Amino acid sequence: MTPRENWRERCDAVGFSFYDLESEGGRPYWNESAAYSFTLAEIEALEAATKELFARCMDAVEVIVRAGRFDEFGIPERFHELVRASWDDDDPTVYGRFDLAYDGRAGASGAGSGSIKLLEFNADTPTSLVETAAAQWQWLEETQPQGTDQFNALHELLIEQWEHIRTARWGLAPGARLHLASLHDTGDGELIVEDFDTVAYMAETAAAAGFDPKLIFMEDVRWSVDAGTFLDADDEPIRHIFKLYPWEWMISEQFGGFLAASRGTTQWVEPAWKLLLSNKQLLVVLWELFPGHPNLLPAFTDAAALRGRPHVSKPRLGREGANVSLFDGSGHLVASAEGAYGDEGFVFQERAVFAPIEGKTAVIGSWIVGETPAGIDLRETSGPITGDLAEFVPHVIEAESLGGGR
Repeated sequence: MTPRENWRERCDAVGFSFYDLESEGGRPYWNESAAYSFTLAEIEALEAATKELFARCMDAVEVIVRAGRFDEFGIPERFHELVRASWDDDDPTVYGRFDLAYDGRAGASGAGSGSIKLLEFNADTPTSLVETAAAQWQWLEETQPQGTDQFNALHELLIEQWEHIRTARWGLAPGARLHLASLHDTGDGELIVEDFDTVAYMAETAAAAGFDPKLIFMEDVRWSVDAGTFLDADDEPIRHIFKLYPWEWMISEQFGGFLAASRGTTQWVEPAWKLLLSNKQLLVVLWELFPGHPNLLPAFTDAAALRGRPHVSKPRLGREGANVSLFDGSGHLVASAEGAYGDEGFVFQERAVFAPIEGKTAVIGSWIVGETPAGIDLRETSGPITGDLAEFVPHVIEAESLGGGR
């Protein structure tokens, strides 16, 4: 496809400013020189698989909490009760993103959602939010003929979910303060633009739901012994906070010791029970509970269980494909990616089958808001591991399969 001449300015207009992050071959992260086309039947299959996977994940958390299987996830004992209380109190969730492999057969004659497989669940700090919800929708409206559509209700559903949390879950009046935090930098002083844009977009949806949002940085969050609560840089108490910052980092840091004490004063979104979903040990538990499930891949803590089958080694807390290794059926290394993860241990998952697209591996990010499937994004690479050099490519639903305009 032919990119819009002013695509950078148009992305800026919706708050998406990191489009030029370097991807494969030095190309920009945002790639509208192509698009992925789906039939409505395929989208319905993806939607059904996403809803099913979320329900099974909730089943898994219940089993893990009731059986006290926190050690399997590397959660220190002093935080077991924090996670248990968060789950038992039904602390609310806003969103998550399933990474899915799709072999191109859903909706075809005799094929169903079994051709859609879970790779992992980005349940705590998923990014690619603003480009999914805002930038690709703008691209659709500005480039595609009337009658095409997109699986993308993220913006509206986020507003609905924030309003539900404000009113039904937290009982707050319009204008209630909501802090939204991201990490400012990784030690070099340079703003992490991707995280900041994501949190700024989330603040926009929260404001539309009646919150008074305040953007802060995690570096400025501190515990007040006198007040018995977390404070921001302006000494304002943090009562309700959305954080784009992993729980596994929080519980390993000095202020992690105050998280249990803050339960009566600070509500965190995403909640502490997401520690059980953002860890790839979840894949092992899911397969244990639901062996043979059509949307799951066999997953184990020991590679020997997959002897003779192509499989993948994944660090339990890895991100963006780091430290992932791929093996063929003979156990020979096929591909690997470097990174800083792995000390937390690995899980081993059967290799997924992807749609046969020449020179591309396309991973589908399928979003869940509350308990509702909300839309998809596509990230593609030329190799078999989707890492930090993947490109974001928009998608459409074929007009012919819709039977009318949008």
